[in-house]
Amino acid sequence: MSATRQLVVSVHDVAPSTRAQVERMLDQLAALGVTRRSLLVIPNFRGASPIDRDEPFCAWLRARSGAGDEIVLHGYEHVAVGAPRTARERFKNRWLTQSEGEFLTLDYTAALDRIARGAAMLKRANLEAHGFVAPAWLITPGGLRAALESGFEYSNSYASLIDLVRQRSYTVPSLVFGPGHLNEDLGVALQRYVSRVMARCPRVRVVLHPPCVDHRGRFAHITSMIAEQAQTHQPVTYLDLLAGLRASPAAAPAGRHAY
Repeated sequence: MSATRQLVVSVHDVAPSTRAQVERMLDQLAALGVTRRSLLVIPNFRGASPIDRDEPFCAWLRARSGAGDEIVLHGYEHVAVGAPRTARERFKNRWLTQSEGEFLTLDYTAALDRIARGAAMLKRANLEAHGFVAPAWLITPGGLRAALESGFEYSNSYASLIDLVRQRSYTVPSLVFGPGHLNEDLGVALQRYVSRVMARCPRVRVVLHPPCVDHRGRFAHITSMIAEQAQTHQPVTYLDLLAGLRASPAAAPAGRHAY
């Protein structure tokens, strides 16, 4: 296996209500040899599930972190805030999320407030996060600046890893398996084709959501694709990937960001 090839498997929407699903998912990933994962934690899911009031859940996350998984701050409540103002925002709100684009319309000040509240919950739970990822990857430049000024080192989008500190983005293609139950034949066939193309890339990722594990047949297809990627790519966390990109002069950025 080439040491330069890396695979990030990230699990979105980790919250007390999804813990059982995530635990089952992590067990199946571990059976594939994927033991370092990035867990995107919602600190106050839908405004009704503050993690700092759930010590067993926080203790479980601390144990996961101690075992090699990475904790990532994933929004604050994971629900839409404000109404889309532009045609572009309306398109994203309609087609890229289901009323969960929490940071889609937020300016710097509003984004900073929500990021700060989420970060404070993680701190009270004795959890450390270096990355911030907005729900559905929908965030304004002001939101990215707020994440940087809150002390976060990176964010990401559907197809890239964003180094907030150095204001650079790197192409990292992804297989995304959403919370819905896609048509197994069409959806899996398309993703398998994409997976074969991605296998030639030096850095790839697979994005999972907790409900995926409840669809046994489809999740078996998903895990088979992860196993194939893991044959040629070393499983790492986002933070591992960021460190490698910063250390490698050969890793040319795909673009620059100005916040």
